[in-house]
Parts: sequence; structure tokens; C-alpha cells
Amino acid sequence: MFAPALLAASALFGCSSLPEPPREATDAAFAGVVDASGAAPDTAALLQRLRGARYVLLGEIHDNAQQHALRAALLRRLLSDGVPSVVVFEQIDREHSAALAAAALATPGDVDAVITAGALDRAGWLWPLHRPVFVAALDGRATLAGGNLSRVDASRLVRGGVAQAPAELRDLIDPVLDTSWTPELQAELLHQVDIGHCGALPKSMLAPMAWAQRGRDAALALAMVQAARQAKPGARVVLIAGNGHVRRDLGVPHGLAVLDASARVVSVAFLESEGGRPGTVDGPYDAAWFTPSAARSDPCDGFKAPPAKPG
Repeated sequence: MFAPALLAASALFGCSSLPEPPREATDAAFAGVVDASGAAPDTAALLQRLRGARYVLLGEIHDNAQQHALRAALLRRLLSDGVPSVVVFEQIDREHSAALAAAALATPGDVDAVITAGALDRAGWLWPLHRPVFVAALDGRATLAGGNLSRVDASRLVRGGVAQAPAELRDLIDPVLDTSWTPELQAELLHQVDIGHCGALPKSMLAPMAWAQRGRDAALALAMVQAARQAKPGARVVLIAGNGHVRRDLGVPHGLAVLDASARVVSVAFLESEGGRPGTVDGPYDAAWFTPSAARSDPCDGFKAPPAKPG
């Protein structure tokens, strides 16, 4: 879908290293950040793990501005080694991936033009919260790609299940074809859908909504593997997505294990601390970093569940 842009970017940028940004420029992003033990995180050790992986997944809580700044700082350091890299964004639907990549090549210094080409939903993603991550990817000479399932396709899955899945994703979400998707994983996904919707969904809606989640994870996994196959040998692919998508059990890594089983995957969650101490690690990840909580009202106040599935 975006092979020409990927190949052009690889030819243009090659493998020349970039200067690593000075630490003082990113101190604010690391303020109050701890790892799961409560200690200051070992950035060098994490970067070593990330640089040894083909697929790097960086999670987020979407409305936490410090997490975006922190991931941008880490991404700059990761890309400074000059290894050809593709950054896949959940925030861009896969239909707009080619336009995003082309704009990143044509106007790498104009992030607003780039996200416009990628049809980013500014209101939905609370732009400019993600701006630091896009700028870091552009400054690091990465190829940009979109990978998310569109709302239209996700809605089809909710209404019609796997029969309405895009053909290229069915092998990844059909439980008959994907025998690694166990009843235990399905039960956990339904639980996550339930708590993610404030416990307000009718029980009859949990499974339909889970289809949409599986479709998004499958689309992101496929986009990452396609990017890796179309890039230079040895290239890395980085995913920018919500924490739910980077879980080792339910999320994108499940699809990566099906599509590229021998490749090394490293998944990092960015969560929020509680009273200055690590909060709950809400799923299996390779690493978890905690930032101070963002100021927000209770997201479940006034939550309205979508209408129940017809029939």
C-alpha cells in the first residue's frame, strides 16, 4: 500500500547516523518518571533492548501530554543510530498511509502538512498532543506510515463480525483460522472492552465491540510487517499506539507472532503513577514506565453507551 514511499525513503536516508539530542533538552519529559520498581528508569538499558528488536511498540494513554513528550525523547535517541526505520501511527488510518509517507518525504519540516495529508482527526486525537512524536519521527528521518482500521471498517466488524472483516485480516482474527486465540484470551479481551467502556455496555455488545478491537490490532500488525518487508534489510518498525494495542497477549504482538514469528518484539507501556509511586501494570508488557497522571475529569462521568446491536 505504501511500498513506493518506503523504498524512496530508504534510498534517500540510507543508514547514516544522526547526532543524539542533548539530555538537557529532554529533562522535562523525564520529570517524575519511574519504572515498575519505583526507581528512575534506566534509559540506556531500554534503548539497548529496543535497538535489538525488529518491532518496537510504544504505548500511551492518549491524553497524557508528558507521555507523548517522553516517547518523543526516546524515539529521537532510538533513531539517532541511523538504522532505517518506519514509524507506524495508530492515529492514521491505513488508507491514508501512502499520502502520509509521501508528504513526510516532500515536506519533512512541516508536520501540519504531513498530518493533513494523512487525514489525522485533529479533534478526535486532541491535536497537538501527538505533535512531539510526529516531529521526532520526521527529524529522525524515519518513514511514516498509518496502520489503523478505519471507523467504517470497524463499524462493519461490530455489525457483522468476522464475515465483514477486510479479506487480508480474516486469517488474523477468525478464531477458527487463528488457533492461538484461546478462550482465555477472548475472555480477557471482553473484560477489557467492558472496563474500557465504564461497565456501561450491554453484555450483548461486548463481543461485537471486541471484533473491532481485534480488527484494529490485526490491521496495525499487518501494517508493521508490510513495512518491514518493504524496507531495507535490517530495518526496524516502531508502532505508536495506545497501551491496549501493545499488550503482549491481546494486542498487536499477537498478530506479529502469527505473521513474523521469528522476529524480536519489544513492547513498552506508558502508564500513570499513583501518588508518585508506580500504579498497576494493567497487562503483560516487556517494560512499563510511569509518568505523573494527567489532569482530567472522570472519563466515565456522563458516559453513554452506543445503541445495542440490532437483532
